Amino acid sequence: GSGCAAFAVDGLRVRVQGGAQDGAGKCALGGDLAVLRARNAEGRWVGGHVGKSFAYGAQRGRFLVQGDADARCGIRLSGADVVIGGEPRRPLDDRRGSLGADANCKGFAFEYMTGGRAVVLGDPGPWLCSGMTGGVVYVRQEPAWGLDGAAVRRRLSKAAHVSVVTLDEADQDAVRELLGHYRRALAASGQPDAAAALDPLIAEPADHFVAVVPFGRQAGRDRATE
Repeated sequence: GSGCAAFAVDGLRVRVQGGAQDGAGKCALGGDLAVLRARNAEGRWVGGHVGKSFAYGAQRGRFLVQGDADARCGIRLSGADVVIGGEPRRPLDDRRGSLGADANCKGFAFEYMTGGRAVVLGDPGPWLCSGMTGGVVYVRQEPAWGLDGAAVRRRLSKAAHVSVVTLDEADQDAVRELLGHYRRALAASGQPDAAAALDPLIAEPADHFVAVVPFGRQAGRDRATE
C-alpha cells in the first residue's frame, strides 16, 4: 500500500513482489527496498510498479523498481540510490505528443533533486530534472527504442539547468554498482533471465548510458553532449 518503507532506516530490508502504491520509500534515512514482478496464475512475470513520489526526499538507502514509476519519482532525492527498471513496450514516437503516456517514469522525475544517484533503464518521461541542483541521473541509450541523447533532451524540463554528458570512470563505476545490486535482487527473486539481461550494460556502461548532471557539476566541455 501507500508509504511502503517510508521513513526507513539503516538495517531495514523490504522485498515486495507485485507492486507498491504512492510514497514508497519517502523520506528514507537508509534501508533497502526492492519492488519486483511476481508470477501470475498463468506463470507470467507481471507488475513491479510503484505509485507517485517514489523515494520522495530519500537521504540514504537503496531503492529498486523492476517496473514503472508514477509521477515525481525521486522528487527531492538527496542522497539515496535509485534504479527504475521499466522498459518501453514499443519504440518511442515523440511526434504523437503526450510523452508521459507510455513513459516508464510518468513525469517530473527527479524534480528538485539535490543529491544521490539514479539509473533509469527506460523512458525517463517528460519534465525531467526540473530544478535539479545535485546528484546524477544515468539514462539508458537504446537506438532500437529511439531512446538517445536527443530524446533525453526533449524530456528535460524548461526549468532543468542540467547537461547531458558522457560517462567518466567514476560514473561507470557507479552504474556498475547500482546495476549489480539490481541484478542480485532479480536473481534472488527467481528471475535469472532478467538478471542476465543486465550483463552487457554492466560490462560497458559508457556504451549504454548518458549522465544528466546539474550545471554546477558539469565536467569538461569534451564530455558535454549539449
